[in-house]
Amino acid sequence: LIDNDMFVSLLATFGLSLLLQQVMNLIYGPEVQTIDSHFPIATMFDDFVTIPMVKVVSLILAAAFATTVVIFMKKSRMGQAIRATAQDARAARVLGINTDNVFAFTFSLNASICGVAGVLVSMIWVLQPFYGIVYSLRTFAIVTAAGLGNLPAVIGMSFALGWVEQYAGIIAGAEWQVAAAVFMLLGVLMWRQIQLRRQRQVVREHTELKFQEEMEVMRHRAAESDR
Repeated sequence: LIDNDMFVSLLATFGLSLLLQQVMNLIYGPEVQTIDSHFPIATMFDDFVTIPMVKVVSLILAAAFATTVVIFMKKSRMGQAIRATAQDARAARVLGINTDNVFAFTFSLNASICGVAGVLVSMIWVLQPFYGIVYSLRTFAIVTAAGLGNLPAVIGMSFALGWVEQYAGIIAGAEWQVAAAVFMLLGVLMWRQIQLRRQRQVVREHTELKFQEEMEVMRHRAAESDR
């Protein structure tokens, strides 16, 4: 799959996720399971506001892990090799980067990140074999909105998506939280399409203006030669 199109890799990834979901369903069953963390719940303003400490701990761990990944990708030699390979694998190979090792390390790093994310989610939410599609949808929306390779924007967009989902859950109900991610994705895709059309229009106008200037120069030279 390394030398194939990204669309093929995405299809293979979704197919593998469906296979793993069915395996987990056969082993653990379709029942929803929870993990009791035994963390206390803090209250404020005469019990009007409640703050589960497990969510605070999960947020701190997620922020620390995300910061570590960002620093690793920007400062380490392997992180720079991963970014170079993501931009242009052929050019990275010409410059002496072992892209096969980079692909293998990237797969291992992504598996580790997914494992950490699964542990953090299990601390604050319920577990069920078929919940992965919801997080896949959220991940796709975040990466589409932030852009590939832009880790700070991905982190910021993750917080933005969480805020949108919680706000939609309060206003419209909990069943609209996942729908909010879909609407956000559609909005981002429409906005990017509008931006691309504007850029194409600017490029087209610039090309036409340059062509007119060249034609004017040619007419001026032709007029001078006739004289």
